[in-house]
Amino acid sequence: LTDIDLHNALTGGPATGHALTTIKEQLHTTPDHGTGYGPLRYLNPHTATQLRNLPQPQITLNYLGRFDYPPHGLSNGAGWEPITSIEFDTTILGNVPVAAILDVNAYVYESGGAPILRATWVYPPGVLPAADVTELTELWTEALTALADHISRPGAGQLTPSDLDLVHLDQPALDALHHHYPTLTDVWPLTPLQAGLLFHHELTSQALDTYVVQLVLDIDGPLDPDRLRDAVAALLGRHPNLRAAFGHTPDGTPIQIITPAILPWNHHDLRDERDGTVAHDIVTADRTTAFDLTAPPLLRLTLITHGPTHHQVALTHHHILLDGWSTPLLLHELLQLYEHHADPGAVPRPLPYRRYLEWLTQQSLEESRAAWADVLDGLEGPTILVPSARGRVPSTFPEEYRVSLSREHTDALRTVARTHDLTLHTIIDTAWALVLATHTGTTDITFGTT
Repeated sequence: LTDIDLHNALTGGPATGHALTTIKEQLHTTPDHGTGYGPLRYLNPHTATQLRNLPQPQITLNYLGRFDYPPHGLSNGAGWEPITSIEFDTTILGNVPVAAILDVNAYVYESGGAPILRATWVYPPGVLPAADVTELTELWTEALTALADHISRPGAGQLTPSDLDLVHLDQPALDALHHHYPTLTDVWPLTPLQAGLLFHHELTSQALDTYVVQLVLDIDGPLDPDRLRDAVAALLGRHPNLRAAFGHTPDGTPIQIITPAILPWNHHDLRDERDGTVAHDIVTADRTTAFDLTAPPLLRLTLITHGPTHHQVALTHHHILLDGWSTPLLLHELLQLYEHHADPGAVPRPLPYRRYLEWLTQQSLEESRAAWADVLDGLEGPTILVPSARGRVPSTFPEEYRVSLSREHTDALRTVARTHDLTLHTIIDTAWALVLATHTGTTDITFGTT
């Protein structure tokens, strides 16, 4: 605490938060919470002598934790109840050496339904005057009061580096994030696909963002707008990754910042509107409105009411947030939450997306690169379907062109798949590979698939 204004800290000033985070980080950097000191001090012959010759602490401070006792008269089947009125025995026998001049033991217990912090100060009166102990207890109480006041203020209790296990940020970098996102709760890395999407977004930030995805649902039947809005809010509460903003660390590493964001909600009542183009214009405007990847959530919902039993729901999001496989799962969960009036307990608990990122951080990037380098060895370059379009900035969204095979052709493909022990997906990929080879004039081609 050498760089901290102690007077400012004891009066609840900005130094209070600095002191709190400093001590927190020091405690977290102690290996195994300090449990290795005892063996090193008393059992290891190579270190015991060195540690024995160091100055011994004059004060020991033990926090014993929180004791959650059952209410008086209710033992909860334990067969016993603690008597909280009995104090710790603080008697010091004259012929027993003390471990320290001052021994402080603190703990929290329940009293009348409220937690109470209690501390016992044990000291030898012949060594330490009672007046000095009283002064120390008053200073300690003053410090605790300042900390309590600090924590109750807006913006207090910010994250520190030890809170982050998936990315590495120092305190200045975290402070900068807190400045832009005062309520951030976590910081995560990106998946390789997300990092690629972020790169493309930043590369063409002034152009039309073709990674804005929109799904429009036509709903026939009654729909409660407030109930739907509550269901969407519950959905965001269950999935922190839906509330992510995207940015970079000071060294340029892409990160996603998790915040308690609120979903943008728009409800248009068109029951008196006879012009069918109004709804189309609303949906189109929503689709063409780009997302700011630094301003979460990258997801919005528009409800259009055409009549008591006719509605449209437009779910618009950035592709960096959701892929095509996840969208049906998201909609299914949204409908479940709507059915159960946004009660999270009525819907199975989801697997945290964070768990996948934890697994991903344990994988070897070098091994992955080596594996793909082996697969792509000898490839001269990417497969470019339209060379003249390279570098062209898109100005319109892609158009859809749907083709349906006849039932006879579909059945024939299924027969081929069964005969050769293949999946229909493999046959479709093969057909596309033949098209690319014919169009590009080369048989060494690559393309992506899911």
